[in-house]
Amino acid sequence: MYKDVAKNIDVFKIEYPDTIVPIPNSQDYENGFIRRYFIRQSNDINGHIFEISNDLYSNYLQNPFWIVEQVKWRITGTIETTYKDNGEINDVGVKSSNTAALNIASIKLKNIKLYFPNLLQFYK
Repeated sequence: MYKDVAKNIDVFKIEYPDTIVPIPNSQDYENGFIRRYFIRQSNDINGHIFEISNDLYSNYLQNPFWIVEQVKWRITGTIETTYKDNGEINDVGVKSSNTAALNIASIKLKNIKLYFPNLLQFYK
């Protein structure tokens, strides 16, 4: 039995998605954020998380072997939370926004925060 499986080992290979590093453009900076797309094998809760393109994200959405998630990543604005004179929050800041986005994404992709030591990646 093992010899039969070993002969057809290529049939059981998993194709991993091509990973990317997004490059924000001037329109992204004008918008203040970019969308980032991530994927992990569904049968490995601690598995490697890949950053993928929007096109690949769309292709994997209905694939039961992969878990996909997107993150709205702020790249402009104040770094820290700012307040109005009356004490109300004016802007939660880039760091807090990106932390919140990662907290939401970590519901599906448990260890995604490990991939983001820099909450100000791409910040201008």
